[in-house]
Amino acid sequence: MKAEPFEPRDIQQLESLKDGNRWLRGVLCTLARRGVALRRASPERGAAILDALATLPYYKGGQFLFDLLEIEDFMLDGPPAEILPTTLDAGSLQRLAGALKAVKRSLDGEEPVEETIDVTLEGGVSNTDLPPLEAGFYLYQDVVLGIWASVSELGSG
Repeated sequence: MKAEPFEPRDIQQLESLKDGNRWLRGVLCTLARRGVALRRASPERGAAILDALATLPYYKGGQFLFDLLEIEDFMLDGPPAEILPTTLDAGSLQRLAGALKAVKRSLDGEEPVEETIDVTLEGGVSNTDLPPLEAGFYLYQDVVLGIWASVSELGSG
């Protein structure tokens, strides 16, 4: 009889990785569904946003990584991912902005300062009635539009 190749700690680590994958898939699918909603509600605006972003290195680099890692397949495999309403909500954006400011200060050779953002962000994208993902459409663009929608709706609510 062959012994189980995994030790209990291996199984625990694998489950932790699977949890992380479920979370990442939920975040990406939530953003993509917000992007689909923006694209359907305002096709001209969605196209204009993508055209404006398409020349930026962030956009092109993100598209390269998205394709390289086959994220689209990851998002579409299996049952629909759970919507994660806190994806890029006001609190997470405040924390992210603070972290990016700290990285910038560090790269600029300045002393890291723990600061709070003095802007209060409110509002955000509604997570009710989000459309399903559309296989056959390029999901990277929907994720980008979902990020745009999440950020641009803050402060307007």
